[in-house]
Amino acid sequence: MPPQEVKRTGRPEGGERVLWHVPDDVTMHDLRHFYASVLIKHRESVRTAQKRLGHAKPSITLNTYTHLWPDEEDTTRAAIKAVFRIVPSMCPPGPKS
Repeated sequence: MPPQEVKRTGRPEGGERVLWHVPDDVTMHDLRHFYASVLIKHRESVRTAQKRLGHAKPSITLNTYTHLWPDEEDTTRAAIKAVFRIVPSMCPPGPKS
């Protein structure tokens, strides 16, 4: 059986219709998890994800998707890298060998 075609509700700038192919074994629950993971990857807050997913409390969202949010190692490393990219060097260059 060929994949089910799902029509996108909008049209891109060019105006052509876009069709997505969703495999038969993909459920609405799978699509919901995909949606949640996209929100998290794009750094939406727990509160925003909770509202969009319709969870009663942020703790439900965290219990389900906490493994997808970057951990403190990721976020602290990124913060320090960002700072050192913009801070001019405070030390004179070392001796050349």
